[in-house]
Amino acid sequence: MEETAQPTGKPNQRVAGAPLPWEDPRTRGLVGLLRTVLLFITRPDEAFSRVGRAGLGRPFFYAVLMAWFETAIFVAYWFVFQFPFVALGLPELDEALAEAAVGTGLMVVIAMGLFLFIPFLVAIGLAIHTCILHLMLLIIGEGRGGFDTTLRALCYAHTADLANALPLCGGLISLVWFVALQIVGIARCHNCSYGKAALAVFLPILLCCSCLTLVLSVAGVAALAD
Repeated sequence: MEETAQPTGKPNQRVAGAPLPWEDPRTRGLVGLLRTVLLFITRPDEAFSRVGRAGLGRPFFYAVLMAWFETAIFVAYWFVFQFPFVALGLPELDEALAEAAVGTGLMVVIAMGLFLFIPFLVAIGLAIHTCILHLMLLIIGEGRGGFDTTLRALCYAHTADLANALPLCGGLISLVWFVALQIVGIARCHNCSYGKAALAVFLPILLCCSCLTLVLSVAGVAALAD
């Protein structure tokens, strides 16, 4: 019988013998994608434990798909909010409708451009984010899994982009979920504690806040001295 993966509950152990459906040659495609998304939603600890240790193509393509979905949701919401104004067709709204038509055409062009350039934008964003996060891991004495392991964890953490489909509060939920998935992913993929993973994720924010506080303090002292 095929060995099934069971979550261990410990960040320093990985589930063996059960790759992610998205990375498993037997379940690649839409079915593998949906199963992987469901796994990250319901059991992220187990999901990150099943992330492969070789190859970056599948994780990167997964992140691109999440970005495409997020963009599609943004464009769909824009058209939904614009449609009632365009559909009214009242004579006194001719000028407004003309402006709406121009705005709609421009939005279509922008959307098409975004879809084409999203892989490049995702690659740049992931590269910058991974460099920062992996540097933080090295500072706290972790990251022994390597730069590519950090990159894989970030790619799959972008499952949180799906929350942008929720109206009004989707952006906030996506942000919180993304941070949570980063912590779980770093802990599982790098075999470190959740505390150190959280420290690595929040350390850039803490450093930025410290630098900003220092700059404002110096500026305040200089202003008082004048």
